[in-house]
Amino acid sequence: MMKTLKATTLLVFLLVASNAFGQLKVVRFGMKGGVNLPQQTLSLNDIYSIVNDQTYDISNIQTEFSDGVNFGMITRVSLPLIPVYVHGEALYTQFDEIIAITDGGIDFNINSTVQRLDFPISAGAKIGPAFAGVGATPSIPFANRSDLWTADVDANFTWGWHIHAGVKLWRILGEFKYESGFGMLAGNVNYNYNDTDYQFELDQRRAQLVISLAYLFK
Repeated sequence: MMKTLKATTLLVFLLVASNAFGQLKVVRFGMKGGVNLPQQTLSLNDIYSIVNDQTYDISNIQTEFSDGVNFGMITRVSLPLIPVYVHGEALYTQFDEIIAITDGGIDFNINSTVQRLDFPISAGAKIGPAFAGVGATPSIPFANRSDLWTADVDANFTWGWHIHAGVKLWRILGEFKYESGFGMLAGNVNYNYNDTDYQFELDQRRAQLVISLAYLFK
């Protein structure tokens, strides 16, 4: 009788624990999208490479950005009883940039459309609905219509870093993220304009703010 009672008690405990664990929703999947706001102009290394490593005269360099978009999937691992979380994402990201150059009184633009797959991996802590953390952002750039990068260069795998903060209410997750590169991811630019060959190196990752919303499924 005691063995039966113990077995029944253990079975009930396991069922209750399993149901409670399921209610915790440790792993949740969702959809995510937002806007990219590029912030960084040419880095000091970029300007040094363009201005000082060339035989032609460049008197003015400016960079202009167009805001972009990102969308994809998110997986979030979180325990309500423990104030930490981990989430991974797979996002398509796109934005445009224009490098305006003046060379000997001749103005011309070099256009670049950044298209890539980002895979941000984040970890952090949460207090109530608020959370904040850090992470890495590996990316696979696409070969595209860019005047800057060749198809071979575009295929290179790059890494960035980010910090983020946000709030989670019900199934909605809002996030602000600052993202940048490690300052060593340069690509060779070979560009011909008006029978002049321009060759220099540029960092392939731009610093940017990313504002996004995610919806977590049941």
